[in-house]
Amino acid sequence: KRSKLNLCDLAGSEKLDTDDRLDEKHMEEHKFINLSLTSLGLVIHALAKNNPHRFIPYWDSKLTWLLKDSLGGSTMTIMIACISPSYFCYEETINTLKYADRARSIKKKSKWNVREVDGQVSHYKEMIGSL
Repeated sequence: KRSKLNLCDLAGSEKLDTDDRLDEKHMEEHKFINLSLTSLGLVIHALAKNNPHRFIPYWDSKLTWLLKDSLGGSTMTIMIACISPSYFCYEETINTLKYADRARSIKKKSKWNVREVDGQVSHYKEMIGSL
């Protein structure tokens, strides 16, 4: 049996007009954050459709490729959405709740991932012996 734990802080959607650090380095950083979140949203949307012949765009970003097992595999996944009660964050809060609602609609069947090791070990012993 094996297990895997992924913890991701997605940092939220970044708005350029509300941030006072508008140099080129930070603009690139904002662009990549938003691109990763958009790619993750597309993967969540495709998984939520529950169509067995669907195309899941995991290759669109490194984030979605790293989370492939957690999003579409036979695992148990939990998403924690952090929101703010502030009026100034109203749009971000609504978008976060929509994002979490879409992720909640993904239906998966988790199962134990058990690998049979005895056969592999004996195969490797034979290979070592022949070498």
